[in-house]
Amino acid sequence: MELLDEHGRVFGVVNIIDLLVVLFVVAVAVAGVALVVGPGEPSEPSEPQVTQTVTVGLGTHPPDGAALVEPGTAEFGEANATITDVYRTPNGDGVRVVANLRVQGQMDSNVFTVGGAPVRYGSVFSVATPEYQHDGNVIGVGGNDSISTTPVTATLTTTVSPAIADAVEPGDEYRLAGQPVATIRDVTRNRTEDDRVQLTVRAEFVARTTASGPVYGDAPIRIGRELTIATNRYQFTGQVTDVEQ
Repeated sequence: MELLDEHGRVFGVVNIIDLLVVLFVVAVAVAGVALVVGPGEPSEPSEPQVTQTVTVGLGTHPPDGAALVEPGTAEFGEANATITDVYRTPNGDGVRVVANLRVQGQMDSNVFTVGGAPVRYGSVFSVATPEYQHDGNVIGVGGNDSISTTPVTATLTTTVSPAIADAVEPGDEYRLAGQPVATIRDVTRNRTEDDRVQLTVRAEFVARTTASGPVYGDAPIRIGRELTIATNRYQFTGQVTDVEQ
């Protein structure tokens, strides 16, 4: 079959002039679309992912609620994270919880960001698992996966009943969610005139290391502060009379 027949039709089907008109119209249409849409925006390279350790204070909660916070997977804001360590101390009638998390984000002008939000001291991000959701107040960025702690030995004095005094023994531990937070080292008992017992206890407390010094609960252990020690047999509150440096 010839490309053009005697009537100027391509393969005997389409007139060559009609074909050229159709091609011209299509070309104009494509050019018009290109003008309207414009050239494609060059994709900006995304910032590389980095992983940082973030320390957050999760507030004070009842013992059962505080015990739910354990190492494992969690959400930090809208990002996946891993809780690597948890620190608990008594705080009033509840338990104060601090956690370390490994979080992926970006470095933007030397500021660690997650989902575009800067992660720095005072920032608040939701920390959530299927069991709980708490506001996490950022108190540190960078460092190790483990929360740094240090022992602080203090002497407490109080007046208690003979039953409580007799129950307190060296080696007794005050535990929260299975973690020891204080251990009794020495005990001294002195009877008072009203058949009570003046109890003097030397105890070692597990304090969290901070830039301003060791913190137990929400404050350093100082002379004059009142601290509680509780086991499954007894509970008492004593005033700090000495702190060993």
